[in-house]
Amino acid sequence: MTTSPEGTALGDFAAALDACHDRVAPGGLVVSYGGWTVASPTRVTVGAQVPGSSGALMAQRGGTPAADRRQEEFADELIRLHLQTVREVLNGAVARLGERVSEGANLLNRQLVQGAVADVALALSESDNLRELPLSTTRRRWRIHRDLVNAGRTALKLYGASGFVAGGPGTVLYVAEVLGNTYLHPQQRGSEAGDD
Repeated sequence: MTTSPEGTALGDFAAALDACHDRVAPGGLVVSYGGWTVASPTRVTVGAQVPGSSGALMAQRGGTPAADRRQEEFADELIRLHLQTVREVLNGAVARLGERVSEGANLLNRQLVQGAVADVALALSESDNLRELPLSTTRRRWRIHRDLVNAGRTALKLYGASGFVAGGPGTVLYVAEVLGNTYLHPQQRGSEAGDD
């Protein structure tokens, strides 16, 4: 068992991703339209490490893409996981900023910081509301994914330099982005899907 914050966060994320697979394909894995499968090394034993995941995630190519309904269910699971990840990063940044003081004032009292926190909170709320609308579409999921990527990047900046170091929260946000790009991209269907 690892004791580094990065290893723990990535390990937790990998376990949560495996749980997403299990909820949609019990005992199996969901293959993207592009023919890729991403999961923990206990689930994907052949393939390559996902760059930036420190070995917590593996990717394998060559499976048969899951049926449309299963793809949609898995996409919804990934959106929930991404929402949770960005929310945790924001909460961590706010807690960290609450302990920091500059020029005698708490950093959370700074107008620009409050604006950035509000922007991320609003993006999370909007994404959650869009996710809850009936008749979800591939384009809507892609929009939510892109909004969460941008919100995650804003939340990460609130950490300052520590958000971008190897042990910082940026690693988990990065793998959430890679997963969304793998499974949620609206252009993945068709003969060129594997060439993106």
